[in-house]
Amino acid sequence: MLTKEVARLRDKDVRQRRRAVRKLFEDGDPSAMSYFLPFLEDDDEWFVKRALLAVERWYDGSDPRIAESLASSENNERRLLAARIATRVSSPSEMLRELCEDDDSKIRLAAWSNLIRYDPKAAREGLTNEDRAVRRLSASELIDSGKFTEEDVQIIASDSSSAVRRALIKRLSDNLGEGPYPELPENLLDEVAGSVEDASREISTSTSSALQTPWIRDFLRSSVPEVVTILTAGFRESSWVENSDIVDSVVEIVSDPLLERILRRGKGKYVEAACMKGIMDQKRSEATRSRLVLDRIGRSPSSDFIELLDSVNAPAESELAMAISALVGEAVRSDSGE
Repeated sequence: MLTKEVARLRDKDVRQRRRAVRKLFEDGDPSAMSYFLPFLEDDDEWFVKRALLAVERWYDGSDPRIAESLASSENNERRLLAARIATRVSSPSEMLRELCEDDDSKIRLAAWSNLIRYDPKAAREGLTNEDRAVRRLSASELIDSGKFTEEDVQIIASDSSSAVRRALIKRLSDNLGEGPYPELPENLLDEVAGSVEDASREISTSTSSALQTPWIRDFLRSSVPEVVTILTAGFRESSWVENSDIVDSVVEIVSDPLLERILRRGKGKYVEAACMKGIMDQKRSEATRSRLVLDRIGRSPSSDFIELLDSVNAPAESELAMAISALVGEAVRSDSGE
């Protein structure tokens, strides 16, 4: 089968070549990668991107010239790919160190990330890098590995960037009083309670991690309008509703006003599932549960969502019961074409 599809890659008909590419990806045979390499020089960008994808999926490092060629390319996308696959060759250090000096920040960060994984000692080098993102990455990797010294802690603690110090502060919240931590500058401890803007950024970057951070959880329980507005922006930049475990944590932790705001926009199965968990939560105020129902009006709720509302415990004539009645009524009228 591989021979047949490889032959079609040279067909004059572009449709045949594309079918062959799709079939080779479906088959998932790593030996097909070498046949994609000529497409790196193709005039059709569609084939170029598939060639890059084939390299990323199947490159095993046996021919270091492939990675080296990508690393020396003038194309940013190819150098970024080189940074990602460099550790598959037997001796990637020189290639990665060159990419660590790249003009493109994404390439530098990817190269540093893999260099640290290949050589953990590089994390210590990264702590003094001019690039704040590299220092933050290095600090996080070093702290998470547990193989840090008191000197490392002091360097991170005195960094000019709060984003870098945050890597240490995050660990502090769980390990205060252990190891070298008692020697930290006292003013650093004040940063355990970061700003609401910092909390919003952490939520957008990693909602799961943010939900486990004590000072962020404190903000999440706030009902202050200004705080709610800033945190809402962080949630809307993340894909938290697609993870049921994260949704459970959010519903458990956040204040009523924040829950209403972060679920107000959007539609679809993930948003509906999150709304339903809030509606079913009897610890929530009736006003919030009702608002979660009413906010689905005009958003074409699914029939499954409407059916689940029947199982909601809502006393007759209550605010929640009336909200459910309003949404169901809209759904019926929509189905009847009124």
